[in-house]
Amino acid sequence: MSLKLNPAQQKAVENGEGPLLIIAGPGSGKTRVITQRIVHLLENVPGLGPGNLLALTFTDKAAEEMKERVRDALPGLDTTPHISTFHSFCYQILRTRHFERILLDKVDVWIFLRRRMEQLELEFYQKLAEPGAFLHALNDFFSRCQDELIEPVDFERYVRELESQLQARAPGLDPDELKLLEEEIQKKKEIARVFRNSRRLIEEAGCSSLGSLIPETVRLFDREPQIAERYRARFRYVLVDEFQDTNYGQVELLKRVVQPPFNITAVGDDDQAIYRFRGASHGAFEMFDAAFPNHAIVYLDRNYRSTRRILRVADVVINRNDRYKQKPDLQTEKEEGERIFLLESTDYLSEAHWIAGEVARLAKSGIPFGDIAVLYRAHNYRDPLVEEFRRRKIPFAIRGLSILSTIVLRDLLAYLNVVHSPHDNVSLTRVLLMPRWRFQEELALEVRREAGRNRCSLYDVLESWEKAVTGSRLAGTAWQELKVLLAGLRKFSERAPMTALLDRLLEQLGVAFLPDDPDEYYVRAFRKFLEEWEAKSETRRLAEFMEYFQYFLEAGGTIAAPEPERAAQAVQMMTVHAAKGLEFPVVFILSVAPRRFPHSEQKPVIQFPDELRRGPQPPRDIHLQEERRLFYVGLTRAKERLYISSVSKSSKKLSQFIEDAVADPAIAARDIERIQVPELRVEPEPAAPARPPSRAARSNPQGNLFAAPAESGSLHPDISGWASRPPDIPADEKLPLSASAIETYEECPLKFKFSHYLRIPTGPQAALTFGNLMHQCVRVYFDLRARGKIRWEDLEAFYERAWRSAGFEDAYQEKVYRKAGLEQLRAFVRKQESNPTTPLDMETHFALDLGDVVLEGRIDQINPLQDRAIELVDYKTGRPKSQKEADQSLQLSVYALAAREQLRLNPARLTFYSLANNETVFTVRTPKDLDAVRDEIRAVAEKIRQKLFPPTPGFVCKYCDYVMICPAHEEEF
Repeated sequence: MSLKLNPAQQKAVENGEGPLLIIAGPGSGKTRVITQRIVHLLENVPGLGPGNLLALTFTDKAAEEMKERVRDALPGLDTTPHISTFHSFCYQILRTRHFERILLDKVDVWIFLRRRMEQLELEFYQKLAEPGAFLHALNDFFSRCQDELIEPVDFERYVRELESQLQARAPGLDPDELKLLEEEIQKKKEIARVFRNSRRLIEEAGCSSLGSLIPETVRLFDREPQIAERYRARFRYVLVDEFQDTNYGQVELLKRVVQPPFNITAVGDDDQAIYRFRGASHGAFEMFDAAFPNHAIVYLDRNYRSTRRILRVADVVINRNDRYKQKPDLQTEKEEGERIFLLESTDYLSEAHWIAGEVARLAKSGIPFGDIAVLYRAHNYRDPLVEEFRRRKIPFAIRGLSILSTIVLRDLLAYLNVVHSPHDNVSLTRVLLMPRWRFQEELALEVRREAGRNRCSLYDVLESWEKAVTGSRLAGTAWQELKVLLAGLRKFSERAPMTALLDRLLEQLGVAFLPDDPDEYYVRAFRKFLEEWEAKSETRRLAEFMEYFQYFLEAGGTIAAPEPERAAQAVQMMTVHAAKGLEFPVVFILSVAPRRFPHSEQKPVIQFPDELRRGPQPPRDIHLQEERRLFYVGLTRAKERLYISSVSKSSKKLSQFIEDAVADPAIAARDIERIQVPELRVEPEPAAPARPPSRAARSNPQGNLFAAPAESGSLHPDISGWASRPPDIPADEKLPLSASAIETYEECPLKFKFSHYLRIPTGPQAALTFGNLMHQCVRVYFDLRARGKIRWEDLEAFYERAWRSAGFEDAYQEKVYRKAGLEQLRAFVRKQESNPTTPLDMETHFALDLGDVVLEGRIDQINPLQDRAIELVDYKTGRPKSQKEADQSLQLSVYALAAREQLRLNPARLTFYSLANNETVFTVRTPKDLDAVRDEIRAVAEKIRQKLFPPTPGFVCKYCDYVMICPAHEEEF
């Protein structure tokens, strides 16, 4: 044995025949033990060749690293053992049985089903405005079924049993309760139907999902035992890495691959089981016990990574969890080391300011930036610190991001969008910002304003200006050159595959790269993505790709960013999940705060039934225990110095994990140093623009994506600089606002600026198209009734005549909207027939003068009440509003204020009328409420006049039309 092993490692490596479980704590040399066990077996077991040994991992990267280590340890081997992922292993087995299906990953399955929504026969799990909304939940549920080897027939049997049980209980149930339970049964029947239909559709198309490979292999082995016997005879020894992440189906596969004396070695650590969201089952080691009783067990508890203080704090935290077995705490021969620094901040800006200063201090003391890691529970937690690093010019590298947020890819995608659809206003806005086309912002703003006035696209305006008889307003721009470029690329795209189109685009833009320019890595990664897409596409052309890519983004698809060489010299920033398996001399764990770390539990939309769970039942607090294991993984990444950063307004509201760490008074006093982070009184100066021009661009003055030609003057191609330029807001003019405009500003001030001041037009949207039509139909209904000519046929005819096919994602969405609209109108008419309303007015416009603000809007309907009071009605065509939403609605408050102060009416009742279910929600506004809304309007108006338009990235960005030009979505890795 060439490497010196400690006694526990030696015992694990040299264990004889029979099943072996190795519990390997963090930093205990697990990878070395696996490699050396393979070497030991090959050198000492008579007749055992590399082809008789199977090693399974969970990622391709881990498999390649294991192969490399075995090759290094045994350089004379002609072949290496069979080392692969579970899925790759199963795919190879199935291919020997003429399995030639196209494999679909999770995103591709979503896209496949999204294109076939009508065939899924959705009812409950269908959302008009977002047809694919429930596909994520359904796919997650089906994936969970595959992990548990649950087939459609199994789930259908389960639903029938539930229905029988409910029928037996029905006589003794309250009618309302019975109705709810019957609806739940109908939902489960729909899930069962979609489960079977989706499986059938995928198979009929000659495809299989990655998640189906293991169940299909298990079924093959059970159906044809001689095939399983062949593999059992071949693989005399089996090793499984990261065994804590296995699920029931994988354990069942292993049971079929090994035979007496069951020479299987499982290596893992239940304290580091952090991938339940990927399908890992609770209790993997308990399943190993059941499958391979009387196995040997070895604990690797000698840590070679961290100091004693770090390990003591880590142990005191993880000891609060349920464990597979009682095991010894981690031991180390390293020194005590520095105390763990527990930072206590009152807000996230102060936290970021202090940490950035500490990183700068560490670097000044001689610690390389690349030795420092910042870990966080979720990506957006890093944003304040990223701004601080930029401001201080501290180099950093963010791991785990997608190239789709890089500037170069967003530029290229903007060009491709406009080549495909010249009337894509947002993408064309980005293209016109490129310095080569010489569009000054004043001219571009006039183009956008004219497009808004004429309700046409930017491209239409530019073409009309170009054709003007008198002097063209485009003189001085390169519009003609751009138009020729786009037309040529559009024509080329009709006959060329996407990879060729990308190459042509780069060539015609004159983009060149220098060695180690990050942009080159990102473009190469995108080209590889296109190559992989072409292999599974029908036409390989732009039109098909743009449809696919839109679904790809909607499905949550990402393209992993490669890591440039220079990233190793920067501070490493990543999620704790991404840090698994890594180590760093210095580690900061960011924002350990309630609801952040531990993260708030997000229960699945469709719960997997306990009755179908085939592995061990999880504990009730499984989410908290997994979050604690994740925190433990973060703690044990540190080798020498560890900072745990907590954020709380009150020392009494600390994260549960901070409480865990300081729970032992002796350890808290000896091993932890608490630091009160000073509150940042003044917000720091904003960082420089997101990213300077690339090195390639700086060396090439004609680089169209990045560098401005000399004659372009001060115009900067950077989106951040453009988006932060203050708009012209005349101080002596009243500010026009509406309820929707105020809500937009409160949601995202930059979105408000894009829409109201930069005047960037967006395309039609299905929900707005539908909503406008339904409002027209309601007005027409009351008009017809007032004239005594109301007939359903007339209203239906108007509905059909007025229908517009604008903004719908596809024919399926338009079809379900169209059907839903007629059903909602019929229900509305029936309700009016049984309980008629006679409005005082419909669509009443107001323009309320509030000093320096004019508040504008239109009230859908005003109804009379007793004692000269009135009811204000707002019709809604989306999701029905709740009572809380009505009580807090700014829109209803604005209507009440306008009705009282301009229309001189007494709004005693404010109503949301939902056409989706023909139900109403009532609320009221007191004089105090109206004073509060005046204050809210004034506060927003004051911020607008101060030209405060920061982006507020978050969940709502998913539905924003301006993401392509938003600097908050441009990453510097």
